[in-house]
Amino acid sequence: MNLHPIFVHFPIALLTFYSVAELIRTKKLMKTDFWFYFKAILVIVGVIFAIITIQTGEIAAKQLGERTQLLELHKFWANTTTWIFGLIAVIYALVWIDKTEKVKLNYGTIIEKFWRNITKLSILILRKSWIIITLAIIGLISLTITGALGGAIVYGPDIDPAARIIYNLLVKG
Repeated sequence: MNLHPIFVHFPIALLTFYSVAELIRTKKLMKTDFWFYFKAILVIVGVIFAIITIQTGEIAAKQLGERTQLLELHKFWANTTTWIFGLIAVIYALVWIDKTEKVKLNYGTIIEKFWRNITKLSILILRKSWIIITLAIIGLISLTITGALGGAIVYGPDIDPAARIIYNLLVKG
């Protein structure tokens, strides 16, 4: 049984919704903890589903047997998308941990210094909104390419205008 079509829509929906939410930056929303946790949940759960989707995609590809250029491109963009949103998810997870519970480590240890520095960097990235917005937009573009290539695999490159353009640019070259 091919589980890939069942799981594929979860990361698409969650990560698209996350990207749109990241672009909504009203002062009122940005001051609330809710908005931070809402976006964090979307991106973290979206990445978990993306990892599951990649695994089910590998199983589906093995069932097909034939590895085409289109399939390899789809796999590349799916992995790229997961890495981009995975980086964002790690940033949100580190800040979440820092907000809710200060990690208790032995002061002066290399691990404690590393933790403190990586947490400060994550907080800085979220405060410098252009960085996280840029990552979200790049992730959304990558997600769109992945989806268009996936649609071209299942339904052919003429499934919609976006899939046709992406197919012509990346496959036909």
